[in-house]
Amino acid sequence: MRHTDPISYPVGVAYVLPGLGRGGTEKHVLDLASRLDKRKFTPCVISTAESDAMEDDFARRGIPVRRLPYRGISLRPGKASALLRQARLFFHEFARVLEDRNVSVLHAYLPAGNVLGMAAALLCRTRVRIVSKRALCRYKEGHAVYSFFEDLANFAAHAVMVNSRAVAQDVRRTERFAAGKMFLIYNGLDIARDFPDDGSRMPPDIGVASGDPAITYVANLREDKAHRCLVEAARTVVAAFPSARFLFVGREDREAASVRAKIRELRLERNIVLTGPRKDVPAILKSSCLVAHPGEQEGLSNAILEAMAAGIPVVASRAGGNPEAVSDGATGLLVPPGNPDALASAILQLLRDPAKARTMGRAGSERARQRFSMDHMVTAAEKTYLELLEGKPLACRV
Repeated sequence: MRHTDPISYPVGVAYVLPGLGRGGTEKHVLDLASRLDKRKFTPCVISTAESDAMEDDFARRGIPVRRLPYRGISLRPGKASALLRQARLFFHEFARVLEDRNVSVLHAYLPAGNVLGMAAALLCRTRVRIVSKRALCRYKEGHAVYSFFEDLANFAAHAVMVNSRAVAQDVRRTERFAAGKMFLIYNGLDIARDFPDDGSRMPPDIGVASGDPAITYVANLREDKAHRCLVEAARTVVAAFPSARFLFVGREDREAASVRAKIRELRLERNIVLTGPRKDVPAILKSSCLVAHPGEQEGLSNAILEAMAAGIPVVASRAGGNPEAVSDGATGLLVPPGNPDALASAILQLLRDPAKARTMGRAGSERARQRFSMDHMVTAAEKTYLELLEGKPLACRV
């Protein structure tokens, strides 16, 4: 791709997501959009959901959000005409937003956002089109339609952003039309803002008594997050530390009923707390003994990076981009995915050696500052946008 037209500043940038629920990707977009140099870029967000939990968060940071609900595709006979009308109206409204916002860069996230965003940007001939890959591709196994549409989105995109080398490797293995287009930008944290040294304490409504060891897992309750593996590990940990409390912080999605059933089966109701989504996650993390993260399809977990920034050691599965975040034996411990015995053993190792846990926490905080800063993430994104606008080779290419 090579453009000869001069760049007109500020450049309109549209971030496209299939919703603004509280999750790592949505927070990443919030942080990135709100920190772009406003002399060079004017960001907005397009959400294809009916309602958005984080819309007010974007508004408070001055980022306009436009909701364009898209109900999905029906394959039922007789629905073709309604589908065509819906799609025509949707893309007409989408084009109007891109035109009104003078968008030259469309940056899409998550599978549905990638597909819908690229279709709209292609129709509107948007100057720069970017899709993002932030997790491993196992969700597409057995779903050829998903792969087909995401491959089309890759074909339409000028660039494919990944957040870890593990994701880049997985995309090369499982997807088409991404080779030669991928660039790597690690997730970033604003450590000074989000994790001040203010003596934060565990929120009292969670019910963790002073002195009780708290093991926290921040993740929405989905199958790929492996909460049940941690529940099984908790049984072994609680046998050695009866006062231990496991905090599952996140939205109760489709896996919630199964997780609750496993907790009841193992009689761990007193030791495992499902807190739901929280806005005081930094305080919870800083008051925890350690963070567990057994997820099996992570690209680069914001929750792990946040734990490191808070100075808390991490026990995580050796999966996806986790080894790029956690330095095994230095900032935390890595265990085989799907292995509750190994997970419990690593947790117990740190609970039995608080001095070692504190040393790992300090090392993790320093690693987060050096490798995963917000400034680095934003600067890399801005540089990549300009490189694409100017048709230059990508400095962050992988």
